[in-house]
Amino acid sequence: MSFLRQFSKRLLTACLPPQRLLTRGGRSAAHERPRLALTFDDGPHPIHTPQLLDVLRSTHVCATFFVVGKDAEQHPDLIRRIVKEGHELGNHTWSHSEPSQTSPQHFLEETRRTDSLLQELTGTIPTAMRPPKGELNWTKLTRLWRQQKTVALWSADPRDYKMTSFEEMRAWSSMFLPADGDVLLFHDNHPWAATAIETMFRRGLFEKYQPVTVSVLTRRKAIA
Repeated sequence: MSFLRQFSKRLLTACLPPQRLLTRGGRSAAHERPRLALTFDDGPHPIHTPQLLDVLRSTHVCATFFVVGKDAEQHPDLIRRIVKEGHELGNHTWSHSEPSQTSPQHFLEETRRTDSLLQELTGTIPTAMRPPKGELNWTKLTRLWRQQKTVALWSADPRDYKMTSFEEMRAWSSMFLPADGDVLLFHDNHPWAATAIETMFRRGLFEKYQPVTVSVLTRRKAIA
């Protein structure tokens, strides 16, 4: 990401409420545990997503899944399971196409198509939307806002999509020091995310920090 794009992102984040653009949530109240949001992109995957859900259930951790529409269509039972087990769904477009090669019109069509499918499967439309690679131009951004979407980015990224072993993820998860309101980016179309949750759980991280969904950080609810 260029310096100019980084500067623009920071400026927008500083000026806009989290309901519009989220990279990190605000500070928790003094009487509350600091919060962090665990998010998972690019699923559902028929093998890795169920394994991750098993770990989340056993550790009593809630999360947000930014799902790709075409994969959600192939695995509707996983989408229903995600919601049934108390997690949140977010929109990650229909095909996860390359941002630089996707027109605003096509991008919005993919977003609407995914919303429609998720409403059909779960009865609600997600308010949170994460663009592929976190890349947006001004036209795409403003059109999402017209649809009352929260554009949800992240503040911590282990780059698990580049990892090649469980040891890499254990090392990152053992060293990671969160800040209040952090939004963590993982991917459930790879096998490493479940290891991250298990490692952080064993560290006692979820006793010090409260895992919450993206909508809790922005205090928004899905659209019925």
